[in-house]
Amino acid sequence: MRVLEITRRLVEHYGEPEWSSKDPLSQLIDVLLSHRTRDEQTAAAYARLRQRFGSWEAVRDAPTAAVEEAIAVVNWPEIKAPRLQTILRQITAERGALNLDFLCTLPVAEGLAWLSRFEGVGPKTAACVLLFSCRLPVLPVDTHVHRIAIRLGLISPRLTPEQAQPVLQALLPTDARAIYNFHKGLVWHGQRCCYFQRPRCARCFLRDLCAYYAAAQQRQGTTCEGEEGKG
Repeated sequence: MRVLEITRRLVEHYGEPEWSSKDPLSQLIDVLLSHRTRDEQTAAAYARLRQRFGSWEAVRDAPTAAVEEAIAVVNWPEIKAPRLQTILRQITAERGALNLDFLCTLPVAEGLAWLSRFEGVGPKTAACVLLFSCRLPVLPVDTHVHRIAIRLGLISPRLTPEQAQPVLQALLPTDARAIYNFHKGLVWHGQRCCYFQRPRCARCFLRDLCAYYAAAQQRQGTTCEGEEGKG
């Protein structure tokens, strides 16, 4: 019930997130570009790929240097460009065309396993594709979700994001919309309030549900920002 209340408050504060309009292949490319990269840089790189090459087939067949130049705004374009092209070639070889819509018809576990075979596609990336594009009930656990779930006391701090995924998933309804609201809400909260360093506890609407805040209140010295404007 606490997770449902957290989700309700996230939606109340930030609004219900809109579903992605990207097909599964486009979503996969977008998430691969996003690794260790800010949202605005990811969006710029994705847009440049679409504008410069016009199709994922053209990205697949282009000189790697041209793809790298198009995505130069992201972190590690020299790794991401050849990786993207390798994945696009593998999909073409296996499926005969660059289309991953079939993933939306598979059981979640099969879809995750199929995507996770590719280099650079971990559990979070695979879950993002299935949740965002296919609207399947699977929770991606990124750094924001992991950090805030620990602070809220939903999971043990000893758990890695991969280990935390099934634990958090079990706390949520088997409903893609509820999972999406929880995931996106925590991502936004991590970007706007519950920062990695000096979280803004004084203005957090979840603090009465937060184990980190409760512990901080019992200590004299804390890294939890107690007043607006500090940090």
